[in-house]
Amino acid sequence: MTSFTQVITTEESSLTQVKSPTLPLAPVQYHQQYQDQLNNILRLYFNQVDALISQLRVGYLNTLALPNGAFYQDGVTTLVTNITGPSNPPNGGTITVTSTADFVVTTGGVIIGTEIISYTGKTPTTFTGITRGAYGSTAAAHSPGAYVTEAQTLASASVAAPLALLSTTSSNGVALDATDKTKIVFSTAGYYNIQFSIQMLTFDNTIDNVTIWFRLNGVDIPYSAGIATVPAIHGGNPGTAIISWNLVQPVNAGDYIQLLFASNTGNTVAATYPPGVSPTHPVSPSIIVTATFTSAL
Repeated sequence: MTSFTQVITTEESSLTQVKSPTLPLAPVQYHQQYQDQLNNILRLYFNQVDALISQLRVGYLNTLALPNGAFYQDGVTTLVTNITGPSNPPNGGTITVTSTADFVVTTGGVIIGTEIISYTGKTPTTFTGITRGAYGSTAAAHSPGAYVTEAQTLASASVAAPLALLSTTSSNGVALDATDKTKIVFSTAGYYNIQFSIQMLTFDNTIDNVTIWFRLNGVDIPYSAGIATVPAIHGGNPGTAIISWNLVQPVNAGDYIQLLFASNTGNTVAATYPPGVSPTHPVSPSIIVTATFTSAL
């Protein structure tokens, strides 16, 4: 009789890999000894198949670590300096905050109350080269201690922008690029289910259509785009919409995915919301992206 088992050992468990047995050749005439030998081989084989299935059901699947990644962006801080009005500080000036560490883009926007302030540079505690009342919002006064949250912005209505992520919830073979945080890099080839949600916001008085799509290695992925409507400002409240869908995409090791957006007005931003008081709630990230391995290529 030929052995047909092999044990694969990991740090946490061992799984018996079952191989089909080599069956003895049948005699020309019926022979009881042959039939008994065949039955014993098949019985042992099917017992090991049953044992393998039991391992998978009970414990081994709990130890598997398939490639996956989960990422989000939630730039939030508080205002340090007093903003006394629409022109203090003026355009081109600086605003000081507690920290800019959680703000992923070096050129973008911040939201304070109902005003978006764009900036062209940042230091560890300041945003510089500011423009007040940007992206359809209205400049206003803001007191120290007010929440300052990140807005990923568009250069214009005709120019798309990739969305960046700074924080990692989980990463196993899927990670943010070390230098370009708009890129999600895959170390293991396979089919991945990529899911995202984006918190869109506008202070414009015009209803806006936002288009979102995926790129693979810098090339647009066919049929990956979608268009969603963001309502106009109403009753002093910004127009908001959470946009979300998923894509199952094959990738090779070393490939990267990016998520891009554009809008008809150019004034809609991907916005982080500060924590709430009434009702109490945590920070609402501007972007959440997950990538889960589903199958080998």
